[in-house]
Amino acid sequence: MKIAFTICTNSFLSLARVVGKSLKAHNPDYAFFIGLCDKREVDLSNWYDGFNVIPCDEAGIEDLMGMAIHYGVSDIKNALKPFYLEYFARKYPQAEHILFIDPDMVIYEKLDEITQLHQQGDILLFPHLLQPQPFDGKTPNEISYLATGTYNLGLISVTVNENTLRFITWWRDRLRHYSYVDWKAGLFYDQKWIILAPVFFDKVVVVKHPGYNVGYWNLMERSITRINNKVMVNNSYGLAIYHYSNVNISGNKLFTDQQDRYQDSDFSILVELFQEYRKDLVAEGYETTRKKVCYYANMHENHYRQLARSTTKGKIKLWIKDNFPKSIKNQLRKALSGFMSK
Repeated sequence: MKIAFTICTNSFLSLARVVGKSLKAHNPDYAFFIGLCDKREVDLSNWYDGFNVIPCDEAGIEDLMGMAIHYGVSDIKNALKPFYLEYFARKYPQAEHILFIDPDMVIYEKLDEITQLHQQGDILLFPHLLQPQPFDGKTPNEISYLATGTYNLGLISVTVNENTLRFITWWRDRLRHYSYVDWKAGLFYDQKWIILAPVFFDKVVVVKHPGYNVGYWNLMERSITRINNKVMVNNSYGLAIYHYSNVNISGNKLFTDQQDRYQDSDFSILVELFQEYRKDLVAEGYETTRKKVCYYANMHENHYRQLARSTTKGKIKLWIKDNFPKSIKNQLRKALSGFMSK
């Protein structure tokens, strides 16, 4: 038995359905689950159908409410990865391996390499880059991944044994409190912690197959072509997983402001795949689900507002937040920074 899962809010259900269907189309030997970082909603029952959906409050997560209050929605979704890994490892100890997949991915091939690499290692990590990048004034670059993490945690795969259970427990305990962005402290969600994993734990394998976790950050080293009607990476490797990170689905843009190396016209094949992806998302309920507000995001926001109302500075921050567009908010915060820091 092989297990794969993703984590999403109700607003990302269409993405989770697309990645799940793409996985099963090429890898029917996987059992696929959706970890729902949200509450079930009756009007979304059609979009839960056909999938094993496990809301996080049914996954045995200790002090889930405390984490929800502590974290914003982006933070908690990342923080829950090791908690779900632990849930599946305990529930299915016989599993060959457990693969986490970000919801904004598509699987295009059979994932034979993951099974093969698990013959060598217990923990598979997928780096952002496989080759050095020149300092050409463009972003992202190597410095970006010194800041955000060597490995992209949109993918991680583990076997089930004592070594990986120690790893999961270690990662879980840190993400319970420290899964957020703090540049000065060296934190970036769940990713920065994993830099330490190859040092602390045995049988960690860095996956260097260029067909996995292809995204805007590594296209400089990965050419995309079609050979005999098959999408290839660097002319030698089948495209296994593309990571549609930071695309603009509604605006029909593959490349957005997360990078300044490329525009859509530079990658006609990827644009074709992106158009197919957008159609699949619409078919899987994108327009119905995308505006849903996460239950736990509301909890965090209400807690933040309650705390803010107890101080003058907090009231000013709320007033700025509620009454001005983002560009003016930043100017006001800068102008008031001296007062707010006192």
